[in-house]
Amino acid sequence: MASETSKLPDAIATSDEDKRWTPLRYTARAGLLSELGRQTYDTLYKSLREALLNGIDAGATELSLDFGSQQPDTLVVYDDGEGMTLEGVEQSFMSLGGSSKYSDATKFGRIGIGSLALLTYAREAILESKCASSESSVEAQLFHPGTLDRAERRQPLSEFSAGIVTERPYVGSPEDHFTRITLRGLAPELRSVCEDPSAYFSLVDQLRRVLPLPMTAESRLLSALSETSPDLVDHLVSHCESWSTPVRISSPFQSDAMLSRRTYGDEPGEQWSGQVSPIFKTLRAVMPGERREIVVAGFLVNQRKASPRWSGLTARVQNVAVEEQTFFGVEADPGFRKYIAGEIFLMGEIDTDRLININRTSFNQEARDYEIVQRYLMSELETFKKQRISQPQRSKVGLRRSIEAYRVALEEIARVTEYAERVMEETGVKALPSSKNGSLSYAEEIGLADLLPASDIDFSTGEDLRRGDYEIVQPEGAERFSVTVSPRLAHPVLNVLGKEYRLAFRRGRQSGPPVIVKNRPREIVFNLGHPAVGEEFRGGKAALALATELAFVLPREQDAAAFQDRLFEFISTV
Repeated sequence: MASETSKLPDAIATSDEDKRWTPLRYTARAGLLSELGRQTYDTLYKSLREALLNGIDAGATELSLDFGSQQPDTLVVYDDGEGMTLEGVEQSFMSLGGSSKYSDATKFGRIGIGSLALLTYAREAILESKCASSESSVEAQLFHPGTLDRAERRQPLSEFSAGIVTERPYVGSPEDHFTRITLRGLAPELRSVCEDPSAYFSLVDQLRRVLPLPMTAESRLLSALSETSPDLVDHLVSHCESWSTPVRISSPFQSDAMLSRRTYGDEPGEQWSGQVSPIFKTLRAVMPGERREIVVAGFLVNQRKASPRWSGLTARVQNVAVEEQTFFGVEADPGFRKYIAGEIFLMGEIDTDRLININRTSFNQEARDYEIVQRYLMSELETFKKQRISQPQRSKVGLRRSIEAYRVALEEIARVTEYAERVMEETGVKALPSSKNGSLSYAEEIGLADLLPASDIDFSTGEDLRRGDYEIVQPEGAERFSVTVSPRLAHPVLNVLGKEYRLAFRRGRQSGPPVIVKNRPREIVFNLGHPAVGEEFRGGKAALALATELAFVLPREQDAAAFQDRLFEFISTV
């Protein structure tokens, strides 16, 4: 008993020497199995990821998933790893906790509950495994513990029968080695993947984003990143290559396909604005008696059109996604955060045992490594949000407002000319006479691009525009905005009495006329230097100046009273 009490805190062990202490032990019951499986592997793709990682830890060079292509209502997970003996199945595969892979930096697993991953989604599992140089294989039948009733859940775990196992002669080469798990009696979520192509391809897309698959520089995003940070791309490709294993997948909808890595930008609708921002930093974790280096590598992009499933960062350790859609504590400005997408790899001397939570889908925020990485990434995210999202957004809004004001001005001017045309038709006028009040031929010609506030734009005219009149984008890899407008905005034309008049803008002297109507060539010219029009082109001022000019040039009796009446008529249309 002395040995037992010596393990107790001194304050308790010595508080009352007359008392005799009895050690306490945990009593594990069968109900623990369903809770561990359900809460640790709460989504199908996380369970599949765990099963595949176990195969990689077993030394597999290739893995495969078969969703009912050979037999309906089954899932087969296969790896060509080292396999298991009967003792390995009993002592390692069926153990709960105490994994031999704990603190092994070369392995993915570390907890020791991987046998529960797939059983969460099926009624039973058939396990077949063989080691090289063995003439026998192991076969086990496991039952789903989630169907236990109340009495069964209270059964001591040491007495609970999770299945049966046997060893039998192997027909085949003694050098074969593998592990095959066949799930039967699939849960509805898993059965739908075998029967519904939409559910199947959605799952495939998730697996491509979280599994340790190779990264190739041929992807569109990495190609853009390599233009500014080739060393970073080489580092990422090399890291992923050392932590990846090929995965084949089959189903009634797809036969023996090799899973490829999924990166933002692989689909046509996934486009980003501006340049890809690289992240490549070595951080130091310094504690008493310990000094480690953590490498943070990856990239950030500004989504042109926010996609909820890509908003935020995918954080990976050992090339496996741990957290998805995370911002490492940056909570401000959700309107801007939704445009941020990216991928972050934590490399180097990572303390994975403390950093990664038991479900492998989140970080332990109290871990020292997380605090160090979070502090750095919060700063990077705030800078990226300001420079790559907030500032371009403000510039884009300014451009949009300017074009909208210009478009409204053209509509106001068109309304005035339509009114003038009705007046002329009533009086039998055949054509619009030219002004006799001067010329602006000397003035500087002004185009729409000159009226926009931003100087860092590329201006062009296009027919096929998604917004109808104009489109403003920041192309991938570019710092400047690309502004494309329809011809009716870039080269506006007004129709008066069946004749087309080009609408032109010139910056002339303040003493010059505000507007001139010309017939050779047919033009209606605004003087942007005149106070009646204003340096900032606005529909009200321009339309008022045009109304005054048209009231003057219309061939009616040229007396002051008549001119004043016509002027008031035109002004009332503005």
